[in-house]
Amino acid sequence: MEGYEKSIRPVKKSGDTLGISFGVTLVSIANLDFKTNHFEIVIWLKQMWQDFQLSWTPDDYHGISGTVIPHDRIWLPDIMLFNAYKLDYMDKAFPAYVMSSGHTMWIPHVRATAICNFDLTHFPYDTQVCELKFGSWTYNDNQVNLTHIDYPRVDTSSFLSHPEWNITETTAKKNIKKYPCCPELYGDITYTITIKRLTPLYTRAFATPCVLLALLIPLMFLVPVESKQKTNLGIGIFVCLSVLLLMFEMTLPSAFSALPKIAMFYVGAMVLVTVCLIVTTITSSIWYHSPSTPMPDCMKRFFVDCCGRIVCVSTTSHYLMNTAEVSMTHIHDGGSDGDGADKVQMMHMSRGQGVAAEWRALTLVIDRLLFIVFLAISIVLSVAIMG
Repeated sequence: MEGYEKSIRPVKKSGDTLGISFGVTLVSIANLDFKTNHFEIVIWLKQMWQDFQLSWTPDDYHGISGTVIPHDRIWLPDIMLFNAYKLDYMDKAFPAYVMSSGHTMWIPHVRATAICNFDLTHFPYDTQVCELKFGSWTYNDNQVNLTHIDYPRVDTSSFLSHPEWNITETTAKKNIKKYPCCPELYGDITYTITIKRLTPLYTRAFATPCVLLALLIPLMFLVPVESKQKTNLGIGIFVCLSVLLLMFEMTLPSAFSALPKIAMFYVGAMVLVTVCLIVTTITSSIWYHSPSTPMPDCMKRFFVDCCGRIVCVSTTSHYLMNTAEVSMTHIHDGGSDGDGADKVQMMHMSRGQGVAAEWRALTLVIDRLLFIVFLAISIVLSVAIMG
């Protein structure tokens, strides 16, 4: 090592290009921080180059053809991760292996935190694409030429499986770029890592409860008005959706480049519940306080007669039920054989009950029609979020 100058690029002439074979081995995925857009991984940076100053004749040194030299005693490429938030060499004492031909290999163990723009639109069925851009910090492409080691991709043969993420694809591409600061061209190798989320946990925690709650929304219209439980069911569903939305906000950042579909699903389901509660309030008011004025003919023909047949609602049964109640009351009072005035009063009461039955039939028709509509909406939303 006498006379060796580690600060000088190891080329015989200043105009020569030093070739560096570069590769990345992915060891593990340490963390994905969606709030800060940080992609933290553990990697090995494989770097190989020819240093003519470190060559020797093996026969002059008892046949030694290779040796290990501390990395701080030789020239090293200044390869940097351009889109790094942090780059930590986990073992700075890692030596370089030098062969008698001058061929040098240095593979440091690095914990890299890269900046990655995450797309959470399809959470929890999302796929993330992150880039690692490596290049020389000071040397242009004519001084240091980066090339791939054997294959244009990330080496995943030593990858330790992650419980939440699975690697689906990796690529590598050599780029030549001119920066505004300098007239020379600078080269870099950009590695692209595509990872897909393993969804069982998030499906059980977020997607499945929301889908089940959404399917409960149409059932509000099948609850009998007499039970007075429609509003309670709607409020219960609304509260459950609110709790799930709070849990979702705690899991993911509050600011998104694109709103996740599941968040829109939560909001859409809450809107449906609100509409259901409004309609329930109106129909309950009509049921318990039936208008005394007859129903307009056009409304009666469309809703009660036409739509009523479709959803199996008939005014006849309600009219008979109500008139039967009136008749039983009259008989109980001893008026079954009463005079004509009692009969007239009976007819007026029956006519009033018939009008009330029509309005009540209208509420049932509306409930059953909205049940079909909301069931279709809930199924479409559920298929969209689960797909």
